[in-house]
Amino acid sequence: MTDKRLQEIDELRGLVDELNLKTARYEIEKANMRAMRHRLDNQIELFRQIHRFTQRAFGASSMEDLANILSEGVVDVFQLETAATFRLDVSGDHMDLFGSCNFNSPDVEFPVSMEWLRKPELHDFRRRTVVAESSDLDSPFSPLNLSYAICVPLFDNDRKMVGIILGGITEEGALIYDRIPEVFSSSFLVYCQTMNGIYNNLIALDQARAGVRAKSRFLSSLSHEIRTPMNAIIGMTQIASHSEKPEELKKCVSQIDISSRHLLGLLNDVLDMSKIDEGKLVLENSPFVLGPILENIIGGLRSIAVNKGLDLMLDANGTENLALSGDSMRLSQVLINFISNALKFTESGCVTLDARAVSQDSEKILMQFAVTDTGIGMSEEAVSRIFSPFEQADASMSRKYGGTGLGLSISSSIVKLMESEIHVESAPGEGSRFSFQAWFDLDKKAAAAEDSVEEEWAQKFSGAHIMIVDDVQINREIIMAFLDDTGAACECASNGQEAVDMFAASEENYYGLILMDVQMPVLDGCDAARRIRAMERRDAKTVTIIALTANVLKEDLQEAIAAGMNGYAGKPVEYSTIMKVVDQALHGDSDGQRRSNPR
Repeated sequence: MTDKRLQEIDELRGLVDELNLKTARYEIEKANMRAMRHRLDNQIELFRQIHRFTQRAFGASSMEDLANILSEGVVDVFQLETAATFRLDVSGDHMDLFGSCNFNSPDVEFPVSMEWLRKPELHDFRRRTVVAESSDLDSPFSPLNLSYAICVPLFDNDRKMVGIILGGITEEGALIYDRIPEVFSSSFLVYCQTMNGIYNNLIALDQARAGVRAKSRFLSSLSHEIRTPMNAIIGMTQIASHSEKPEELKKCVSQIDISSRHLLGLLNDVLDMSKIDEGKLVLENSPFVLGPILENIIGGLRSIAVNKGLDLMLDANGTENLALSGDSMRLSQVLINFISNALKFTESGCVTLDARAVSQDSEKILMQFAVTDTGIGMSEEAVSRIFSPFEQADASMSRKYGGTGLGLSISSSIVKLMESEIHVESAPGEGSRFSFQAWFDLDKKAAAAEDSVEEEWAQKFSGAHIMIVDDVQINREIIMAFLDDTGAACECASNGQEAVDMFAASEENYYGLILMDVQMPVLDGCDAARRIRAMERRDAKTVTIIALTANVLKEDLQEAIAAGMNGYAGKPVEYSTIMKVVDQALHGDSDGQRRSNPR
């Protein structure tokens, strides 16, 4: 056989070997493809099962129902022997069983408090992972005699760990179990994260439902709280209209005044809550002397205490003459709320307001205010709820004691604006103590306590011409009645256009003051003020214009000032407020930025 022939045979053999090698590779790749397809089919089936349990979880009627469905899915989808869902208690180092499937808890306390719960990988939301353990590792699951344990932490919407989802194989089951939990850890993580999202959505839904129920109770309570003083006002008005006895008339007027102020307080609470929700509640910073503020608070509530046979005491601890700078109105609002609640829930004994200086430097002083009572007290669970909007310590309290559940929520928000918080010490049957601390600026130039004797206004504004602009006739008549004995000459307009026409037709410097309602037909108060300021006459720029407005949000008041008004007085108007506004306008300083009752 020639060399050439031998060479050809070798080449053919090489081609056959190469073909056999490629065939073997093909068979291997084919087997790999079959295995990959099998794994893919298994993965698809796994996710179908996950989807099936996800759909069931969406239909859960309660948190417990969801926890049981979640645990059942761990067993069914991943072919594990037992599963459970745990929630962390408040301390964060102990778990309570929340839902389970094929789970037999041992007689020993389970789960016990373990350092294992503080493992970093459990609490890192950004690196959420599966924790897999075998029987030789120490964990809270050791009493279960699990050969394998696999778990994923549960997180709430604030990314705080709140529980554990557990799946496991017992030591007996491990003898016939053909896979290690780590193999399906990625799918297990997907399942648990999906369930975690549903878990948080159900929590959010429960919270929303609780909020709706609380608001419903609030509206019911508010309706009662409004109808009670309205009934008194209507009833006393009818009695007064048929009575000619001075003493009876005086009693009716007094009751109407008390009921009207109660109604105004309710409206202010609702308005404050609206401001808080929109982040628009702000604190003023004005000088005041502490003593008169505290005395006014006690004086205003003493009649309630007397009627209930309670002692209402003030212990100022030498702070009476402190000249401070801050928001005295909001401070009073918080303390009045504390004392009103104390008087409401105290049947015998006393209520004490305590004020004391805790710390002080050359410019600031840290004050502590506390209200203590001998009333019915509260449980820890009740204390945890009283600062939520529309909530009371117990739903039955609104029926027995009244109230809307807004006062403490508003007080808490005010104290937070003071960069502090309210502390509560209470126990059922042992009374309560509400306290907080807050820093105030020391103001050495603050005015001394005001004289309580009513100022004499008779003929004080003699010769002054005042324009009263309001579309509601009774409002105009009330202000005219207030000014009747002051010597002022009052003229009225029923809308902004009439006010502009009257000012334009008057002689220069005729009007010393314009009291202007803001919301009116034809032309509103702000537009009327702009037109007056735009007139080509000297007094158009100097005449004092005060807004009379029930719109007391900061933006509304700023709009009035921007329109050219010099200040504002809130509605409903009061005698003392109108007198002070007129006195400041006619006899006060000339800076023009005068404000009254900015609530």
